[in-house]
Amino acid sequence: MRLLALLLPVCLSPCLLISLTSAAPAEIPPLHKPLARDVERYKSGYRYPQAGWVVLHIEGEPYARGYQHGRLMAKEIAAYIRMCATELSIKAPADGWKAARRLCNALFLRKMDGEVLEEIKGIAEGATDAGASFDGRDIDLVDIVTLNCWMEIECLDPALEATPTGLEGKVFPRPKAPAPAPRPVKKDHCSAFIATGPATVDGKIVFGHITMAGLTSGPFVNVWIDVVPKKGRRFVMQAFPGGVWSSQDYYINDAGILLCETTINQTPFDATGMSLVSRARKAIQYGESIDAVVKTLSEKNNGLYANEWLIGDLNTNEIAMFELGTKASGLWRSSKNQWFKGTKGFYWGCNNAKDLAVRVEAQPANTPAELNKLVWEADERDTEWLKFYKAHGGKIDLAAARKALTNETLAPETSLDAKYTDAALAKQLATHAMYGPPSGKVWNPTDDQRRDFPEIKPLRPHPWTVLTITPPPQPAAKGGK
Repeated sequence: MRLLALLLPVCLSPCLLISLTSAAPAEIPPLHKPLARDVERYKSGYRYPQAGWVVLHIEGEPYARGYQHGRLMAKEIAAYIRMCATELSIKAPADGWKAARRLCNALFLRKMDGEVLEEIKGIAEGATDAGASFDGRDIDLVDIVTLNCWMEIECLDPALEATPTGLEGKVFPRPKAPAPAPRPVKKDHCSAFIATGPATVDGKIVFGHITMAGLTSGPFVNVWIDVVPKKGRRFVMQAFPGGVWSSQDYYINDAGILLCETTINQTPFDATGMSLVSRARKAIQYGESIDAVVKTLSEKNNGLYANEWLIGDLNTNEIAMFELGTKASGLWRSSKNQWFKGTKGFYWGCNNAKDLAVRVEAQPANTPAELNKLVWEADERDTEWLKFYKAHGGKIDLAAARKALTNETLAPETSLDAKYTDAALAKQLATHAMYGPPSGKVWNPTDDQRRDFPEIKPLRPHPWTVLTITPPPQPAAKGGK
């Protein structure tokens, strides 16, 4: 096994994967080799299907790689816009989308990082030149900005609820004040873990993530993008048609950085801040250490899409858990022996913020009694993660990762996928992945969903596979055999 560990980072060849299959408790599928006829190309970019995923490779300067993306994903980009527009207004999708465009144009467009915005422009123009349109017009820059800011749009209402108005603490003489509106019930959005040192079988990092969202996302968040930028690090991410960042937030870069997140209760909106689209993208494209990633995520933070980030550094074998609200944050690092609930070598996320200051920022407490109610308590998934650690601490490997990510408490029926990797695979920007419910059950749309959403379809579990950056075969030369 020691020899195998030395060889694997050099080349993920089929024979090595077969050797690992025989030695590891969790079966590793053979290296995927798409048929040449299944590969679509545009200049340096290409795409091909793999076990329910669409593998997309783009490279070069920002506009050029964006244009490759748009040309190769034009059909899916147009379909995703239609789906999002219908979610905004079933009866008048074009009007709903027009309102979302105006919002993104006002709040986000001019706060995008310049390099990111150039790539977005390339995506829009590449998609249009490949025939994509919406409501009888070409796809444009604002359309792709709106797709990328979709998660932040969805977070605006709870963010505004948590944002002070200036009237806090004041008493007014209204004879009969209505009872405060109940806070919306928290929805589950993703489960994730990262482990190292005393928690793993070889002392090296193991990392995994599940996406949970509505079935309307199902046809679209299956894009595995391999980005080779002119500047910065090569990286891979799970994303969506037109995505310049993950949104599902599962990333690996060739500097050895692993990055994922799970959503936490929304904190206030800072309109002067920068969209997470830019901050997350810069963090993975330029991040070469945990410090760098934390700094980039934090700087000019607008607070929207508040998350608990899990970060790993393959070079130092260090892991971290970073909760980021708007002004409040909490950071735990393995290098400082900072563990939550005594889980040495192990951090987990499941939408339940652990830092009290971050919890208070999402729901301000005015009295000691209110503050006491905000102290962290384990929910069902927290309890399951603690049970997992108790059973597997010191023995976490690829097999244990798959066991966790197919556990129906951690991966309930609203789960769209599962991904996990270890240090050896991650060094090659490779990951195990399953698209579709990890439980193995088909997720069927309701009759109302079938009526209202033309693009919706049953989400079926696909076989586990290994997503890699191995180039697909070149087309046969003309006149060749």
